[in-house]
Amino acid sequence: MTDFQKVLLQRIGWDVHLKPFLYKKLPTNLGWSVTLGSLCVMLFVLLAVTGMFLAMYYSPSPDKAYQSIEYIMNDVPMGDILRGIHHWGAGAMVLAVCLHLYAVFFNGSFKAPRELTWIVGVFLLFATLGLGFTGYLLPWDQKAYWATVVATAIPGDIPVVGEGITSLILGGQVSGFTITRFYAIHMLVLPTVMIVLIAAHIYLVRLHGVSDHKPKAKGELDAAANHATTTKLYRFYPEHCGRSTLVFIAVFGAIIYLSIFADIPKEGIVGTVDESYLPRPEWYFMWIFQLLTFFSGSTEVIGSLGIPTLCAVVLLGLPFIEKSKHVGMAKRPLATAVGVSSAVVIVYLTITAFAAARDYGGEILLPERNLTETENAGLQIYVKQDCAYCHQTSGEGGRRVGPDMARLNPKGRTKEYLAAYVKDPQAQSSFSIMPKYPMKQDELDALAEFMLALDFRDNAGRLIEKREVLEQGKAKESVSLVTGH
Repeated sequence: MTDFQKVLLQRIGWDVHLKPFLYKKLPTNLGWSVTLGSLCVMLFVLLAVTGMFLAMYYSPSPDKAYQSIEYIMNDVPMGDILRGIHHWGAGAMVLAVCLHLYAVFFNGSFKAPRELTWIVGVFLLFATLGLGFTGYLLPWDQKAYWATVVATAIPGDIPVVGEGITSLILGGQVSGFTITRFYAIHMLVLPTVMIVLIAAHIYLVRLHGVSDHKPKAKGELDAAANHATTTKLYRFYPEHCGRSTLVFIAVFGAIIYLSIFADIPKEGIVGTVDESYLPRPEWYFMWIFQLLTFFSGSTEVIGSLGIPTLCAVVLLGLPFIEKSKHVGMAKRPLATAVGVSSAVVIVYLTITAFAAARDYGGEILLPERNLTETENAGLQIYVKQDCAYCHQTSGEGGRRVGPDMARLNPKGRTKEYLAAYVKDPQAQSSFSIMPKYPMKQDELDALAEFMLALDFRDNAGRLIEKREVLEQGKAKESVSLVTGH
């Protein structure tokens, strides 16, 4: 080593600070899940770098934001790939942060003395979701506008201060002030918060060390110590950094692949008139969006504020709620069951939300036989009332919110029961979430007969387009006007 090298290392504090930091020994029984924390940091750096370049071309104003995104995608050299990396990288980071949180939970690594490490990690999750949310509005498209309208209305349910918070976030209503505020929060406030929280998180991890991922029984500690002396070292550098780099390269490769071959969802500019448009958030908020559909009226606040607030409180208080000293999953069956159940619920709500977002009602499944005149009248009502918004028929043509129409007849439902149910569902079942349809009695009877006709036990099915049904209805109305019948 030359004198220059010795002086340089002394000046940067290599022996005192950097060398102990890099070569710190870690537990030898760590699995690959320990790389998720490092992956989150690497993805944040990736998003910060791509965000800086995107900011050179983006204009945060209502009359230029959408056009500047178009300019980035179509005119900036490799702009589409740059935005693709930022878009898909943001989704990857949300997923990585959630997986990291679950891995820490299942390993029991949040327990003393790492309570504060866990709490800082939870705030990192909130900040990551905040970055995703504030990035919504920036493209200034239909999804951006409506997702922002829906999400910013949620604080309005808070007593006394709710409307003030919503007004503060939006700057009055969704407008140029909103996009400017979201841009400032997305580019300045939340990245600063993230950097501070990441620094605090890493400091606490180094202070208290990385927790063992598997519990050790009596006698195993000595065996583990002996094993550690005879096996290869696992240090932060080069072993852990090398393993984390491999994971990042795999994830980055997937992001690059999506950036090149997958289209970033694109919607019309804010103000585009589209009566069939269904506002939906990004995939990582879909489970919350679906949760809101289970509540309406005065109970809406339960889904919009009650459950999310309870989840946040439980997450932050978890180190003080679970008192067991065991780590790992095998000796914590209740905690494991709760963790698995929460993951299943989130995945289920997300899947059902995407299923509900699919196009529906374009085709209607009918029995192969000819419908009677009354059944045809019921078909017209079925289409005009948009019953497929909630009901499928033999798993076709609609959404799975309400009962499948093909199961009504096998269940023994009668025309009278169905007509009464459609008119006032809560009078038949207090648990029903179906709205009332106060139609004329002959219309209710026709709709009920049509529903009972959707029995495919003895009849094959045939699909008919909704457009064709409506045209038949208009033709019949024209004939009725001419003939007077």
